[in-house]
Amino acid sequence: MSSGQTRRRLLGLALRLGAGAGAALLLSGHTPYGQWVVYRKKHLLIGCHKTDPGAYELAKQVVAELEAHLPAAKSRVARAPHAGRLASLLATAQMDVATLSKAEAAAMQEGSGDFAPYGAVALRLLLPLGDRLLVARSDFPERHAWLVTAALAGTELAPDVETAEVSAVPWHPGSRAFLEGRPEPASD
Repeated sequence: MSSGQTRRRLLGLALRLGAGAGAALLLSGHTPYGQWVVYRKKHLLIGCHKTDPGAYELAKQVVAELEAHLPAAKSRVARAPHAGRLASLLATAQMDVATLSKAEAAAMQEGSGDFAPYGAVALRLLLPLGDRLLVARSDFPERHAWLVTAALAGTELAPDVETAEVSAVPWHPGSRAFLEGRPEPASD
């Protein structure tokens, strides 16, 4: 066998080994998903969706207020392509907080209409923000809800907040505690 043939065989073997290693890595489940989990634990994501015209600007305003008054939250906007994807992210605990219209929040809470495929998503109201709501998953820690409400209540986004029921989504206990003047809950 000539040296040229030997090099071609070695190169072919190296390519097959490289392709096999690449396939094994892909099939073994090593994905960047783990980094998404880490990112979500370090940042408070404020969800919105592209089909709601004003939601993105509102979410950016929420993030700006949180950055000013609660920088430890490291909040960021997370924009889903449509409300159904946002429902999926909330239902599967991949996101905790979102801005929604009152109608979307009620339908998502009930699992009705466009949200029927995702089932009922247990939401709680953090604050009404004009014609939209800032909602969280029902298992969002009380202390976190208290802190978010404390950071946003009295700002331009939520200047005068009362604890009366404003939607089909019930108040989060942590938010209600802040608004009623109760102390910050202990760490969760």
